[in-house]
Amino acid sequence: MIIASQRHTAQTFPGLSIEHGQIRQYGKPRSVAMNGRGIHQTSLRTAEGKVITLPVCRLFDREA
Repeated sequence: MIIASQRHTAQTFPGLSIEHGQIRQYGKPRSVAMNGRGIHQTSLRTAEGKVITLPVCRLFDREA
């Protein structure tokens, strides 16, 4: 489980793993897209069941 903060509240993403630069949640690869400002983003499901789109760099910062 990886925890990332967004808007001052910590979000937990169960089943999330980052291995060899690939983001997976519950074993399924998550797609990464670039928004209009050039920021790479992915959508993940939180423990509460909400889907949140967040920058990929936040996930890799947590892994480091």
